[in-house]
Order: sequence, then structure tokens, then C-alpha cells
Amino acid sequence: MPYLREAVERERQQFIRRLVEAGVYKPCDEGLKKLTLSELVYVFNKHKKN
Repeated sequence: MPYLREAVERERQQFIRRLVEAGVYKPCDEGLKKLTLSELVYVFNKHKKN
């Protein structure tokens, strides 16, 4: 796997972990794993403001 793809996947996993820890999503939510990095960042920032 190319380095950039690995870096993006690590970043996605970090945002997923943060959203689960914040209680925004449940760990078993399959829709969460389908979101792109950009979508995860958007959701994270949106809930961070609240």
C-alpha cells in the first residue's frame, strides 16, 4: 500500500476513534467506516463547536 494511502487511513482511524470516544457515533456503526476523511473532519469539527 502506498505511503499516502496508509497515512490517510491512519488519519481516518484517528477521527473515527475520536468520534466514538466523544459519543457521536457507536463503535458498531458501519456507516462511520464508509465516510471519507473529509467527511470525518467535517463531522468532527461540527460536533467540536457544540
